Amino acid sequence: MKINKITLFFVLILSLLFFSNVSLADRHNNYLKEVYEQLRSKKFSEAINELKKLSENNLPKAQLLYSKILYSGEIITQDFEMSYFWANISKLGGIKKSSIVLNKLNDLIDNENKIKINEKIRKFLNKLALSGNKLAIVQIAKWNIELSEEPNFENAYKWYNIAVALGIKSAKIKRDEMLENIENQRLFEIQKESINIFNKIKNLGG
Repeated sequence: MKINKITLFFVLILSLLFFSNVSLADRHNNYLKEVYEQLRSKKFSEAINELKKLSENNLPKAQLLYSKILYSGEIITQDFEMSYFWANISKLGGIKKSSIVLNKLNDLIDNENKIKINEKIRKFLNKLALSGNKLAIVQIAKWNIELSEEPNFENAYKWYNIAVALGIKSAKIKRDEMLENIENQRLFEIQKESINIFNKIKNLGG
């Protein structure tokens, strides 16, 4: 009977997590639907303001749409810097179609400016990650491999390690891959950094 109660407890917890994620996804989709409706109604200022807010809240689909609008310059002036900024964050968030915008921007932004924008991306994601945003934690791990001037396997491992501890099991393979590129004498120190950040996030309710 005791085992059954424990099993039931875990089933309930998993169900709550599942429906919470579904509810969150539904809310995000509803927000985007509102934006599309505003665009169709030519309420461009309202749509842009909402897209900016959703992007800053780290919704990858909104970030991609915002990036496209910033690139096209049809309802607001072109802004290649911010288009590149949001397209990269969206791509780090798992939206593969963001690569289409990035390919168009590739020859329009020189390497020096790309480095500067990439650093702004790092700061944006780092702030969100430290606040407990789980997607940003995975994104900042990816940033250290994909957008850093040189791949930083130590920082990538640190964030993937935190991601797995917070329940993002899909990050486990990447975490273990990073180990192959880290010297053993550095490993304990990096893990201590992970523990400190993890504890801070948990104390925030992450």
